[in-house]
Amino acid sequence: MMDDGIAIAVLENISNKLQSIGIEVVIGETDFQFCFHHLKEDDFGIILDAAYIGTVAGSVHSCKLEEAIAAYGETNAHHDMSIFDLMKLYSKPLKGYFIGIEIAKAEFGCELSEDLKKKFNGICLEVEKIIYEIVMEV
Repeated sequence: MMDDGIAIAVLENISNKLQSIGIEVVIGETDFQFCFHHLKEDDFGIILDAAYIGTVAGSVHSCKLEEAIAAYGETNAHHDMSIFDLMKLYSKPLKGYFIGIEIAKAEFGCELSEDLKKKFNGICLEVEKIIYEIVMEV
């Protein structure tokens, strides 16, 4: 769905740098159940995903994970579930952050929109910077 894959593209681009400083990178794509079961109670996690909150395409936002989970809307169908739903359902406490990358288009297609392609390197740098800042404060 075009820009819905921005987090995967960014992680694939910066994963070697993150791993070199000891950060385990798990790219779950749509398999949120695998990601959920991969988490341990004492883990500190950073979830990176596409977001649509109505800001400028390519902008990067972060917040504490518990804030993101609390703000996340309830789903109406099983296929709409997410890792946040599982965390709520099973009351799995996890310390960490959510980083959202604002999308431009969520349409059928296998490539990022032109807006995000143009901003891709800057998005990667911004995500990397936020992750480094988070790691430094932990």
